[in-house]
Amino acid sequence: MVPTSIVRCTLDTQPDFETLVLRYLHSFNIQVSYTALANARFSIYERLSRWLLMCQDRLGQDLGLTHQFLSIMLGVRRSGITNQLHLLEGIGAIRSTRGNIRILDRAKLEEIAGGSYGVAEGEYERLIGVALRYR
Repeated sequence: MVPTSIVRCTLDTQPDFETLVLRYLHSFNIQVSYTALANARFSIYERLSRWLLMCQDRLGQDLGLTHQFLSIMLGVRRSGITNQLHLLEGIGAIRSTRGNIRILDRAKLEEIAGGSYGVAEGEYERLIGVALRYR
C-alpha cells in the first residue's frame, strides 16, 4: 500500500501521472456504468458473453473459470450459467471443460454481448492508449 502523502506529492509534481490517474478513473467509471446497464437490461446469455470477453481481454484464450465462480460474478444460479454455457458451446463460440473455458469464436461472443461490451473497452484504449484485448 502506498501512503496517501506519497500519492499526493506525486500527483502534484508529476503532471503526466495525474493525467493518467484521471483518465483511468474516467474509464473505470464508464466500465462501472456499463456493468450496471448490463445487469439491468441484458439477459444472462448476453451478460455471460460480455463477462467472457472481458476475461479474455485480461487473461487470454483459456479462462480458468468454474460455473460456480461465474454464477457468483453474474449474480445468478449456477444451473443458469451451465445452461448458457451449453448454448454458447452449441454455436461454437466456446469450449467448456471442468474449470476451464476456451474462447473459440470471439466475434460470436461480441455479437451476442451486443451493446453491453465494447464501449468501455474502446474508451479505455482511447484514454490510456493500451489495448486491453489479449488476442
